[in-house]
Amino acid sequence: RITMKTLLFAVLALTTCVKSTAAFVATIRPSKQQHQLFAFASKTGEADGNNGSVSHSANKRRHVLHSIVAPAASVPLLFINERSSAKAALEECDVLCRQQRYDKYMDSQYEEVKDLPPAQPIPAVTNRITYVVQMIIDIGAKRDNYNAGYIRFGLYGDDSPLSVKQMLFFLTKGITSMDQETLEDRLEVDYMPVSMGNGSVQTISPGKGIVFGVPSQSKAYAENKGMRTAGANFVPQNRPLPTLEGEKFPRPHSCAGLISIPAKGIGYDNNSDSSNLDEIYSSAFTITDAPLPDLDKPSTTTKSAQQQPPSHRVIGQIIDDESMQFLERLATLPVQKKLGKGGTSGPPLLKVRVRDVDVQKVK
Repeated sequence: RITMKTLLFAVLALTTCVKSTAAFVATIRPSKQQHQLFAFASKTGEADGNNGSVSHSANKRRHVLHSIVAPAASVPLLFINERSSAKAALEECDVLCRQQRYDKYMDSQYEEVKDLPPAQPIPAVTNRITYVVQMIIDIGAKRDNYNAGYIRFGLYGDDSPLSVKQMLFFLTKGITSMDQETLEDRLEVDYMPVSMGNGSVQTISPGKGIVFGVPSQSKAYAENKGMRTAGANFVPQNRPLPTLEGEKFPRPHSCAGLISIPAKGIGYDNNSDSSNLDEIYSSAFTITDAPLPDLDKPSTTTKSAQQQPPSHRVIGQIIDDESMQFLERLATLPVQKKLGKGGTSGPPLLKVRVRDVDVQKVK
């Protein structure tokens, strides 16, 4: 005979079982955000059954996005699960929104790559080129043919040997200019050469130029080591010595496609905060997008300025049409606008990083 106590026990056990089953189903059932992701995948590519990632077709991705991408303010949080913290959600949304806003911008501007703005002519070769450098550059996180390109330029090693040598170190092995006393006085010192391998495009000034550099040495070190912060023992590199303002100035900033560094050397740009060593390489070099006669003027406006050298030195130039075309594309990328500040210059909307650098010596 079934007693009341046994019946209550059975009901309680059944209720617990139902709740456990519902909880399990909830963990494996796609969330609302994941449903949106799969709906997005069905229009743009195929979802990977293992991790829900989407593989896009490079040829038709931009045309499809033109019809389905929502405005930035209403972009769904596609890659965020429901347990993410509010801060993480905002960070992920920011990255996703920027990528979608960039894709939508490109769709609205250009139907095909051939529709990009016409490139300016290659600079006339006025000085002997001793090294050829090729930088592979990624726009955003997507590494496909449409979101990457290269800039190939030559360097004037005969006319400005010290500046070119410094530039080559910055592009490859990195610059190590730390004070020897700092290394001797501290038992535990964390440091890393500062190089373009840890840098990116810092500023886009349409009709002027593209500024490359390392915005923060400590953040670059932490990212390289897979840490959140660089730690208390990290010491940034100082400006290299001796300064190079006495070296020859091969040519003026008279056209687009010229490679320019500060006259004293990399790390001495006037826009860098002299009191914060961590950021002194944020404006390492510039590729001009137009004539920039202001860079041929002294950096100061005192009475003795006429006796001072120009603020920047041209040490090289772009050498092919494809690089000039990609330079024009970089110069027309959308930039971040700061609240309350006008103008068209600023950091790129998406991070633009140098993926790889190759250097060849001209015999």
